[in-house]
Amino acid sequence: MGRQGEVERVSGDEGTGGRRAGEELAREQLADRLRELRAGSGRTYAALARRIGVSGSTLHRYCTGQTVPAEFAPVERLARLCGRSAEERQALHRLWLRADAERVERQEAGAVPGAEEAGAAVDAAAEGAGAAVGPASEALGPAGVEAPAGSSPPAAAPAAALTTSVHRDEDRQAPAPPAPRSPVVRRWAPALAVCAAVATLALVLIAALGGPARPERPERQPPVARPTTPPFTWTTDDHVWRYGCGHEYLVARPPGAVPPPPAEADAEPWAQALGAVHAGETGVRITLQGTGEQAVVLEALRIRVVARREPAEGRVHRMSSGCGGALTPRMFDVDLDAERPVARSVPGNDTGEPIAPVSFPYRVSAADPEVFLVTGRTARCDCDWVAELRWSGGGRSGTVRIDDGGRPFRTSGAPGRPVHDYDYGARRWVAAEPEGAGGSSGSG
Repeated sequence: MGRQGEVERVSGDEGTGGRRAGEELAREQLADRLRELRAGSGRTYAALARRIGVSGSTLHRYCTGQTVPAEFAPVERLARLCGRSAEERQALHRLWLRADAERVERQEAGAVPGAEEAGAAVDAAAEGAGAAVGPASEALGPAGVEAPAGSSPPAAAPAAALTTSVHRDEDRQAPAPPAPRSPVVRRWAPALAVCAAVATLALVLIAALGGPARPERPERQPPVARPTTPPFTWTTDDHVWRYGCGHEYLVARPPGAVPPPPAEADAEPWAQALGAVHAGETGVRITLQGTGEQAVVLEALRIRVVARREPAEGRVHRMSSGCGGALTPRMFDVDLDAERPVARSVPGNDTGEPIAPVSFPYRVSAADPEVFLVTGRTARCDCDWVAELRWSGGGRSGTVRIDDGGRPFRTSGAPGRPVHDYDYGARRWVAAEPEGAGGSSGSG
């Protein structure tokens, strides 16, 4: 800094015009020292202001002598930021004390100009709140160039001066009489009064009209259990074959690249490895069991087709060339080609024993499980579909979605697709008559 001696030689010599030069020079010397710090830092007003917690316009007023900082804190932060030593910061503190005493004296004497009074109030508010850099009203050029020393403070200062007061320890001991309002303050007072009156009137009108309209609350819906928390569990298997051997898959590969038919228990990994699709029908076994002793009522089973496409490409590969004409126990049959598919209860038989059709409702508990067999059929689409099971029990009710591990079941028609059977003697797939392709063979 290099000017410590100059700070300490501030005296009470008489200046021109009957003023005490020492008191007048305290503010000017402080401003000169702050300008020197700002210039030596190589930063703009805006950049420095952000670091010390004031606005850019406030820092500019400090550096031009228009305003004396109400507290020493921003001056000390500026000195620390610029790398000044402890001795130099002490010299700055003594200089600030003189400038601040001069300001307080002028306030008590009622001689503070209007612009300085407003600026001091705004500066105190900005320092207390840690204000960021001000908007375009700061007294800075586009690139942070220092504004002329005679530039006027921002237009927001008069309004802030009306609502912000500065409190210091010295003021509490000897309260100073209020200083007369400056012409700037008097000019803005009528406009502020009008704004206050309009705001008050608006509040009164809002209260009288009942406040802003609030959207009506929707009617309370009946409680529905989340799909993951019904009082029962379920498992699915969508590779159920007719009588354990009759089923068809569409495979989009040459016959020579398709391995022999698997056993029913190994059908799922076999189909997944080949990207095979159920041809004509999909048999889904749903096993349900309650989680407690209290029975849960299964009220209805709905089928929802979530996507329809043209039938998939490929060749039909039959898992058996014939395994008997008896129906397996199909409790529900679904026509996926219908506009609104319905799970229809149908009769069946188990190795010659007839099984009567059974309709909803059903009951399940921990000791009384239930098994459904749902067969979805299609001839005209490649359909994705799910089952929705409605239930109630224990004072709750809901609907669960039953699918293939988070994915819908998939069944595709196979109109006109080539049909192949496996020749176990030749150990290869051979062309066969298309009778029953698309899910009609052995369907009964």
